[in-house]
Amino acid sequence: MMATPIFFSVPVIEAWDETPTLRGVRVELTPDLASRHVAPGQVVQLRAPGGEPGFFALASPPAAAERAEFLVKRGGRVADAVIDAAREGAEIHVTAPQGTGFALEDAGGRDALLFATGSGITAIRSLLHQLLADRTGHGRVRLYYGQRDLPDFAYTDDWDDWRRAGLLLVPVASRPGPGWKGHVGYVQDAATAESFGGAQPDKIIAYLSGVPGMLEGVRSALVRFGVQPDRIRENR
Repeated sequence: MMATPIFFSVPVIEAWDETPTLRGVRVELTPDLASRHVAPGQVVQLRAPGGEPGFFALASPPAAAERAEFLVKRGGRVADAVIDAAREGAEIHVTAPQGTGFALEDAGGRDALLFATGSGITAIRSLLHQLLADRTGHGRVRLYYGQRDLPDFAYTDDWDDWRRAGLLLVPVASRPGPGWKGHVGYVQDAATAESFGGAQPDKIIAYLSGVPGMLEGVRSALVRFGVQPDRIRENR
């Protein structure tokens, strides 16, 4: 039997529309809760006061300490209740961070290829902030990030900062409107078309976050390229 999760009331510092469908929420964790955030890719359960809980990945890295961020996708009962409750100055309920997240111990000396689609960018954002903060232990960091069209991409205000910090960013639009000049299709197709940025298969470690179909497609493309399955890490 699973233990009943323990929820804590935390204040909402800020909430904003990151995209038309994704709402950004920043809260202030207690020091004890923050101490449980030890790896990118970990999740918490969030709920509106008195509402049902749901699982959400942390978008902020462990180094952010008490300032924790999330992306909440509109359209679900739990998510919409959290969005409605998460207003600046209000409080929402959160559990301690849980799960193992992304393991980074094998990233040393390797090129890190990150793949995200949809709200999967949440966990990948936490990971890339940690990777970019310490460039001494690994090689290049490349992110293939897929959405339908330009308005759907999250964190666009941060893209220039990410690039300056050393990220090689490859946006991929599956259904672009007029004026799109980037890759079209799926992230695995874009990565395959450019031979995974020139990385050598035995020097790659890959981190994936997205829907099951995307995970399977990227995993298959990486294996065909010669990447060992144990060098492919997923966050669902």
